[in-house]
Amino acid sequence: MSEIEVKHLSKTFTQKDLKVDALSDININIEKGDVYGIIGMSGAGKSTLVRCLNYLERPTDGQVIVRGQEMGALNEKELRQARMKIAMIFQSFNLLQQKNSIDNISFPLRIQGKSKKEARARAKELLGTVGLADKAKSYPSQLSGGQQQRVAIARALACDPDILLCDEATSALDPQTTDQILQLIHEINETLHLTIVIITHQMSVIQKICNRVAIIENGHLVEEGKVADIFAHPKSRAAKELILRDVHGDTPALMDPIDEITEGKKIRIVFSANSAFEPVVSNMILKFGQPVNILKANTKNVGGVAKGDMILQLPADRETRLKMEDYLKERGLEVEEVTN
Repeated sequence: MSEIEVKHLSKTFTQKDLKVDALSDININIEKGDVYGIIGMSGAGKSTLVRCLNYLERPTDGQVIVRGQEMGALNEKELRQARMKIAMIFQSFNLLQQKNSIDNISFPLRIQGKSKKEARARAKELLGTVGLADKAKSYPSQLSGGQQQRVAIARALACDPDILLCDEATSALDPQTTDQILQLIHEINETLHLTIVIITHQMSVIQKICNRVAIIENGHLVEEGKVADIFAHPKSRAAKELILRDVHGDTPALMDPIDEITEGKKIRIVFSANSAFEPVVSNMILKFGQPVNILKANTKNVGGVAKGDMILQLPADRETRLKMEDYLKERGLEVEEVTN
C-alpha cells in the first residue's frame, strides 16, 4: 500500500468570473520511506499540490489517500487528527518570534495537552537531533537562517509524524547551508524512516536527496520516475530544461552563444563513476581524428552517486557523428540529442 496516493487530482481557483486551473489530473504514488521530490518553475502548481496532500487546500476533483485513509472523506475533527501525522516545514521558517527555540518546539506538544515538563524534555531531545543543543534559549532573531530552519524541523518532528512535507524549505538559504539542511533531512529519513516530500524549483536539491521525482509544468504532471532515470533520460521538455540549468536553478546553463551554434550536432552524454575512469572524449577525438567542442561539463551528486554530464558539439559530417555516438554508447555512456 502506498503511503500517499493521489488520484486524478485537480484544483481550480475561482475569483469572480476568473477561473484558474492550478492542477489538472495529477496521479502520483509515494511509497513509505521515499524522499519524493515535486519540482517545477514558479507558478507550476507544485506548492498547491503539496497543500492538497494534507488538505490545507481542498482539491476540486480527485482523491488524496494517505496511509489508506481518503482525506476527502474525513470530517473536520478526523482531518485535524490526520494532519497531526503530516508535518510541514516552509521557506520562511514560521517560528514564533517571541518564543525561544525550546518553547517553539514545545508549542505543538503543549497544544496536544502535554505537560510543560514533558514538552520541554522532548524539545530538548529534538534540539540535539538537529544539532542545536546549545541554542535552547536563543530566539529566532539570534539565529542564522539555517539554524532557524533546524528549529522548524525539530518543531515539525515534535509530534512524531509519519510524513514530512518540505515546501521550498531551502530556497532562502545559501548553498552551503542548503547542503547541511538536506543532509539533516536525509539523516531524518534514514533514522526515523519518515516519508518525505520535497517541493522545490531547484534540480540540484532533487538530485542530492530524492529517490523519485514528479515534474510539474503549468499544472500538469509531465514526467515522473526515479531521479537517476530522469537525469539520464529526460523525456519532457521541462525535465530537460531543469537538468540543463545551473547549480542555483535560476540561470540557464546553455546561454545564447551556445544556442547560436548551428554547425554539427549537439549531444548530451551522461557518465557515472564507473564510466569516468577512461578519458572517453579524448580517446574518441584521437580515434576519429576530428575535433569535438565541449560546450558544458558538470558533475552532480544524484541520489548519493556521482554522475557527470557534458554537452558536446560533434562534427558536421553525419557519418562521423553516428560513429562517435556509437563509440560513446559502447563505453556505457548515455547519449541524447540537445536541441535549442
